[in-house]
Amino acid sequence: MHQSLASCLAEPGAARIGAYHAYAFDADQVRLDAEIVAADAQRAAAAGWALQLWACAEPWNGGALRGQRVAEVRAHALSTDPAAPAVVHGTVAATLPTGHGDHAMVLALSGIAADGSLNLVDAVNFPRRECFALPRLTGAAAYRIDGGRLELCVDGIENPRAADNLSGTLALELWALEQPYTGGDFAGHCLGSAIVGRLAGHAAQAAVALETVYAAAPAGVWQPVLMLREWTADGYVTRDFVAFAAALRIAAPAAADAPAAADAAPPADAPATAAAPVATAPVTADAGGKVSVNTANAPALAAIKGLPKALAAAIVAGRPYATLEDLLRVKGMGRKLLEKLRGHLGL
Repeated sequence: MHQSLASCLAEPGAARIGAYHAYAFDADQVRLDAEIVAADAQRAAAAGWALQLWACAEPWNGGALRGQRVAEVRAHALSTDPAAPAVVHGTVAATLPTGHGDHAMVLALSGIAADGSLNLVDAVNFPRRECFALPRLTGAAAYRIDGGRLELCVDGIENPRAADNLSGTLALELWALEQPYTGGDFAGHCLGSAIVGRLAGHAAQAAVALETVYAAAPAGVWQPVLMLREWTADGYVTRDFVAFAAALRIAAPAAADAPAAADAAPPADAPATAAAPVATAPVTADAGGKVSVNTANAPALAAIKGLPKALAAAIVAGRPYATLEDLLRVKGMGRKLLEKLRGHLGL
């Protein structure tokens, strides 16, 4: 979803971005640099400040800033010497915009209020629009739910980066979201994920059709979105998406039939009896005795030696998994730990 930053430019003069300001991307990181000229000594010394890079559909022309926040560097008190303006800089992780379009890049300076909220005090436009070379979907896309299976199809996936720039592991994921998706952060339910693999730069894969386990969202009306995700140092991140026009309606599970009423009530002095509870054992292991990451509950997973309870809960929350490699996207699961546990885990 797109973000916005409220403006307090009715109170100009506290600080402004100086003549020198720049940004430079290095893969999924970006360096921000800017001179900050503080005119109000008291406010400059007392407030915290946030220097942000935004990707917007159009250049900023005053008022609120609307688009996607790409990166942020924070600073404490600013210098109030006009002859020696403060320099705010830093290299941080970048949240790159999804999709194929180009973007107007805007550098924004905000004051940090006592409650942590940000108020825009100045912004400058960069003259050149930015187009990010990210793995992307091409052509039409579709999905099909068949019982407990999910089929994901797309005409093509391509990597427009340089020929020697191999992508991270790519995955197709179908998500059910509460609101229509236009890019940026999101919240919802992953209905299924399937690994595509890695693509070399200037390479493409056509007629992609993958099948995976279907995990239904709660009952309701959802906005289905097919996302192309790439594995990075920060886990899987969204690179492109297709938002389907037709909503996905998921019905509530049918209620169990009520038991037939007894023909006759027991005598008043008869002792009340209750049927012994039936123990239900969750399906936790495959035919080889391995614990299933798609069906086992958290206690069953945590019973595996070396698998922490918190990680077991995270595995359950991140379902479904098409391969054991998918577990690497779960927070807390690294390559060494996965290799240690692989002999105990199944799908």
